[in-house]
Amino acid sequence: MRVLYVSADPGIPILGHKGASVHVRELVTALIAEGAQVVLTSPRIGPEGNSLDARADLIELVPVVAREHRTPVSLRAAIERQAEQLSRVAERLGIEAIYERYSLHSSAGAHVAEALDLPYVLEVNAPLRDEARRYRSLAHPDVAAEAEKRVYRTADRIIAVSTPLAELLVRTGVDPHKIEVIGNAVTPAKIPARRCARRGFTVGFAGSLKPWHGVQVLADAVAAAAAEVSDLRLEVVGDGPLAGVLDGLELPPDRFWRYGARPHDETLRIMASWDVGLAPYVTGGPTFYFSPLKIVEYMGAGVCPVASDLGDIRFLLGEGERGVLVPAGDASALAAALVELARNRARAAALGARARAHARESLSWRRNARRTLECLRSTRSQPALHAPA
Repeated sequence: MRVLYVSADPGIPILGHKGASVHVRELVTALIAEGAQVVLTSPRIGPEGNSLDARADLIELVPVVAREHRTPVSLRAAIERQAEQLSRVAERLGIEAIYERYSLHSSAGAHVAEALDLPYVLEVNAPLRDEARRYRSLAHPDVAAEAEKRVYRTADRIIAVSTPLAELLVRTGVDPHKIEVIGNAVTPAKIPARRCARRGFTVGFAGSLKPWHGVQVLADAVAAAAAEVSDLRLEVVGDGPLAGVLDGLELPPDRFWRYGARPHDETLRIMASWDVGLAPYVTGGPTFYFSPLKIVEYMGAGVCPVASDLGDIRFLLGEGERGVLVPAGDASALAAALVELARNRARAAALGARARAHARESLSWRRNARRTLECLRSTRSQPALHAPA
């Protein structure tokens, strides 16, 4: 099957280091490994220090024109231009199906699917209009609503990355029979073998330093735990607006290291030496709808995850059989969990080993790719494979 993968969000550099960038690359690579040919389109294709692990004859990267946002009229015209460009690409390359990662104001994939009568699968990672209204500002809300309505209506299947997100989509009017829940995953072959920590009991965090990641909670908890565990060390891979919160940690240099943003393969290598991986999410809204890539990668690396008990995380960690769950926003509970694991390092290692076994068996990108291809190949009259209750 020859698939046109549409990623129209200019905020996702296809060859960059962001979690969304990793998601796109890993799924595309897995689709190719499962026998698909993929044409990947994005306004952000460029040399950003990473590459796709895929045979050159099975993938083509096509830069798509960026959308103009000055006025609703110019934005609608830009969406039409994107659709026309992608239609030409699809016809020229003999595309058989469309896969679109939903982005704000984007409906080009739906246009192409309707025009060429092709199967169309939409991946939804978040309620983007609601996020924009809550955390930033929503430009041209009427156009955003039109685009969202069109892609939801046109899609033969909608892939939601979590059960809470699927349930939210149903509450907003999406047909539940269209929905398939497929969360984030790992590529086991890319994860280095476990390494002993350089020294001490090492806890780590990988990701952007933004408010919903619980950066202040992390800092407070680590400070409290470090006061009780003399060899506790913190390593952080990532950057963001709350980096200064960590700079206030009163830890000696040999007990705290911040790497900044790093390529994905280097992040995995660093992570492989940690004893604990932190994911202290705070709620940030009425529903925790994320599929946390960092937690899945901690698991794949054999690192003991310690995470907020939100959304699908409890299911992901097997009710605490594959990691430690703590109340969201509770720095004291997080600190207590770290102290307990530092004092019982065999338990931390056992939880990490169980997490690693589960990730490698059940949370692979290849498995996700197979399910995605089933969605693309299925007829439009069939019910979803795993519709939410």
